[in-house]
Amino acid sequence: MHFIVNLIEYCLSRKKTLVYVTFSMKEYYKIAAKLKAGSIKYRTATTANMSSSPGGPYSDYGSEYKVYVQKEDKDKALEAIHH
Repeated sequence: MHFIVNLIEYCLSRKKTLVYVTFSMKEYYKIAAKLKAGSIKYRTATTANMSSSPGGPYSDYGSEYKVYVQKEDKDKALEAIHH
């Protein structure tokens, strides 16, 4: 199953570059807000693994958020994320 998800993610994001990965929904929203504030377009790939989530389906554990931006926006995105 993960192979299919990774294949789809690769096909949809081949012109994008990965700039951030987190397992926290709160952290994801913080990063998304920084990118929006910098007028940087982004795409998010989310992988949820409910079966191994110790806190239940609504906890931060068990979900992975991968944030992608256009390759030409990579430096601008990293600057926005880390400042």
